[in-house]
Amino acid sequence: MKNHNHDLVHQLSECVDSVWRFDEYTKNAEGCAVCQGIWQKLKVMHQEAEMMLIAEIKRHISENRFD
Repeated sequence: MKNHNHDLVHQLSECVDSVWRFDEYTKNAEGCAVCQGIWQKLKVMHQEAEMMLIAEIKRHISENRFD
């Protein structure tokens, strides 16, 4: 697999893991609305990054460039 494709897949994995962690961090921050808000905003940001990465991986696949 070429480095740029590996990088896309690796970063997607990191984002997916982060989204799960942010749910846990939000639970842990019970009693602090500011912290819970931070974790929720970060979760949304990482979900948006996931969508960008997925779209790019799909584009590479459709163009037979995912090697």
